[in-house]
Amino acid sequence: MIYIGIDPGAKGGIGYIDTETGKTGRSKTPTIGDEVDIQTFCKFIKRLTKGDHHVIVEDVHSIFGASAKSNFSFGKNVGGIEWCLVSLECKYTKVTPKNWQKEMWEGVTIVQINTGKKTPKGNVKYKNDTKATSLLAAKRLFPQEDFLATPRSSVPHDGIVDALLLAEYGKRKF
Repeated sequence: MIYIGIDPGAKGGIGYIDTETGKTGRSKTPTIGDEVDIQTFCKFIKRLTKGDHHVIVEDVHSIFGASAKSNFSFGKNVGGIEWCLVSLECKYTKVTPKNWQKEMWEGVTIVQINTGKKTPKGNVKYKNDTKATSLLAAKRLFPQEDFLATPRSSVPHDGIVDALLLAEYGKRKF
């Protein structure tokens, strides 16, 4: 069985786990400019879904505070990815970030960042750093992975990290 995790969007990623061989793999989402290259994306997914598989797609929505143009582009990318999965007759499930993160962050210390704001009592406000916390969880689960988008990259790719965690989530839940 192959579990495929997809973090949609132009800066997203694709990760997979083959439970029969124990092999994992990953790729950043193929793009042309700021948009997902749907043709290349579909070819990649088609190669992975020849046998028994289940695809887990992060169920994302528009980004609060982003421009109408960027939200429209994001929605177009997400729609293209879903169209590809439907056209290839893939079995897939959409999962909200809150649900998969709750499962995959279990046992990991959540990284907090200072928001630069204060509470009414004068205390500093903090928020969860989801990218850093996901990277900690992914390094624990996949110690052999470097999470780099290319051999020349020096910083782990957030989309690849999330995609592999989504694939692991699918392996555990489906």
